[in-house]
Amino acid sequence: MREASIAIIAPLQPEDFFDLLWQGVWEATFDLAPFGVQVRNLPTERYNVAGQQEILSQLLEDKVDGIAVMPAHAEALNYLIDEHEAQGTPMVTFHGDAPESRRSAFVGPDPFQAGVLAGELLAKLMGGKGRALSFPGSSDKHHLAQREQGFRAEFAEHPGCTVVTSTMPDLDSLQAFPPEWLEALRSADGVYVGNEDLVSIAAALEQAGACGPCVGFGNTDPLQPFLARKTVSAVIDEQRYLQGYFAVQKAYEAILKRAQGVTVSGIRVPSDVALAANASDSRDSLHAAFEMLLRHRTEALCSYKQRLEQANAELENLAITDPLTGLLNRRKFEEVLENEVARARRYGPLSLLMIDLNLFKQVNDRHGHQAGDEVLKGVAQLLRSCCRETDACARLGGDEFAVILPHTDSAAAEVVRNRILKQTARTTVPIGGQELSLSLSIGMASLVEAPDALALVAAADADMYRVKQASRAEPVFR
Repeated sequence: MREASIAIIAPLQPEDFFDLLWQGVWEATFDLAPFGVQVRNLPTERYNVAGQQEILSQLLEDKVDGIAVMPAHAEALNYLIDEHEAQGTPMVTFHGDAPESRRSAFVGPDPFQAGVLAGELLAKLMGGKGRALSFPGSSDKHHLAQREQGFRAEFAEHPGCTVVTSTMPDLDSLQAFPPEWLEALRSADGVYVGNEDLVSIAAALEQAGACGPCVGFGNTDPLQPFLARKTVSAVIDEQRYLQGYFAVQKAYEAILKRAQGVTVSGIRVPSDVALAANASDSRDSLHAAFEMLLRHRTEALCSYKQRLEQANAELENLAITDPLTGLLNRRKFEEVLENEVARARRYGPLSLLMIDLNLFKQVNDRHGHQAGDEVLKGVAQLLRSCCRETDACARLGGDEFAVILPHTDSAAAEVVRNRILKQTARTTVPIGGQELSLSLSIGMASLVEAPDALALVAAADADMYRVKQASRAEPVFR
């Protein structure tokens, strides 16, 4: 288990869009707190590139262990993301992306496929023919551009459908929607809203008296009345809660795996669909098409809870095990030993073996660190084969190992020690086409000889050094 600090950079406004995302962040913060993870929430204004640049620049000096950022721009933050990654700080981008940077992972929906889904829904609602008015948003925002590409790719599969690109009028400089723009909405056979203006465009559709289908993104509370009135036919929900949750979780996983020299993969969050009542009207064939489409698109969401539990279990395993050998790491060993000592005081004996490889430095010096790693993995496998499932085998660091033996007195512990030594004499590790023999020094102590866990470790350690001093064994090739 490793303590870590993670910075989360994302907007707070508007609340109706980002509340779910931050709920996911806070839930992940709660779940990871037992692992010693601290999360710093660093909100910015939406699409505030300068604000995010300032925060990322400051974090180069503050040195957090990992960062998850919802980029305000697909490319403007790349140089800062590169600097953090080069400095050894894993970067996770979420919701938006910085695909040209060297970020460690991306968490979020596949925007292209989400656009395909929107196109498929709108084409079906239009009956496979007619002219759709598209509001894609800014092309320099990666996820918006990808949505639009997916939408147009799907529409190209329907020869009777065409797309005309439009933009939302600047309401700050206008008293009302321009009449010619409202007329364009009225005359369209369908409307696609790929940007975040769905509520505003839905209001314009009602003002224009438009009655064609409308599909967009962002299932927020202000949108619900427009869904209820069927102004908006369907909305793609990109699971903002999941994005916030997995952004924190993946940042922590990247920190753990960075220490092991392993890359981390991102998570593609499946999109859901919210439908207006007009999807279940008397048009049976259309209703059947929607039912089949939605069943196919949303099956992955049924395993949501299972995915979270599995991801947390994987993180916990990373935090308590030694990455090279798969044995318990030092921190988990100390936790288990404390628990076993407390249990042994009430229910029975406890013994501890402290194990050290003889002349391990010579193995590394003569044959290289890769050979040393193979030797350490060989010792781990040997210990597992000689111990019970209830015993706890750990690598404490370097060539130092330990085995906790619950319900085991000194006589029984001596049997285990001899079993390991006999197995060691029969074990070799293949190195460069040759077989390298092993030699271990094993110290032993029982709880009757020590008042607490610290003293038990010290007693077993002292016995191990006594054994090592008496040993002249040296690893050799056979």
